[in-house]
Amino acid sequence: MSASPRLRRRTTTALALGTVAVLALSSCASGGNGNDAEPQTVQIALSANPQASLVPLVYGVDNNGGEFGLELSVDDNVTIFDSHTTAAQTVLGGRANVLGSSISSILAARQQGEDFKIFCPYVSMDDFVLTGANGVTEIDQLFDASTRVGIDSPGGAGAIILNALLMGSGETRSIQEIPNQQIIESSSLRTAAWAAGEVDSTVIHEDQYEQAEGEVTDPVRIATLYEDVDTFVKEVQAAEAGWLEENRELAAQYCATTLVAMHQLKADFDLFVEAVNTYVEDPPEEDALRVLFDLIQEYPFWTEDGGLSEDSMAFMVEVATASGVLSEPLDPAELVDRETLDRAVELANGVIQG
Repeated sequence: MSASPRLRRRTTTALALGTVAVLALSSCASGGNGNDAEPQTVQIALSANPQASLVPLVYGVDNNGGEFGLELSVDDNVTIFDSHTTAAQTVLGGRANVLGSSISSILAARQQGEDFKIFCPYVSMDDFVLTGANGVTEIDQLFDASTRVGIDSPGGAGAIILNALLMGSGETRSIQEIPNQQIIESSSLRTAAWAAGEVDSTVIHEDQYEQAEGEVTDPVRIATLYEDVDTFVKEVQAAEAGWLEENRELAAQYCATTLVAMHQLKADFDLFVEAVNTYVEDPPEEDALRVLFDLIQEYPFWTEDGGLSEDSMAFMVEVATASGVLSEPLDPAELVDRETLDRAVELANGVIQG
């Protein structure tokens, strides 16, 4: 099955935003107590096209809304943008209700005074690997001037993950202190640079490591996100605090569609492959998806129990501060709307346990 055309396009034109605005207003008018006779709906703004590890959100939108009295579909309720900033502004402008984005972008928005509250997981862990080559086998060597380190731009996902790997491995220095940085802003380009011998170390996905290691001199996994970092949170779902207070049951019902999807997809590899092929632009080959699926079984990629612990929030605040995303730490206790999250877990468990 080919990638879904509805998720290939970037719906950021004025017409698309106008449509979202109309639908968002109808959503707010429907109320949020879960007792209305008419099905309710929400609008979701995603900051980028879903990757394989992110499919529960869109799968849940298309398949699980009816379990909770919601009228949802990817075609009608999901808008995908090219940037975290544009997606966030769409929510702040009232043209969508829910933001799916990196936690670092949400933390940055909060520091700028926007009252976003995290209320639902998106993907916590990810399959990133810190690679080495040409005799580079230890984290300490990244701080040698002779070691060429392929790194994302400041604040990018690759930079955040590398800082998390440094901290998870006990390193006290941050990425800002790596002297020989080669700024390469996508994992595919970093993989190509590593395979071509242009960098000695970088952060890429597990399947990218496996595809490229045969071309590399002395390849090694120096560290992996899933083994060396216990409390990482990559991307989350958030909304404005005021909207959540007024629509808590609706928000919990919506979040439950994601939680149930996590359970369904984690339990069935064929269903996971079908979902990836449906919702992911340029989906990975099945062998690569098997590697990811096996990691999802073993590590907390999808937190069906809600996750988003205060410890994980504290760690991500620390990482974001070390990465320069935050100029000063935020209070981890203020980041998550736990009342909404707990209710979502309760609703999801009612469906899962049936």
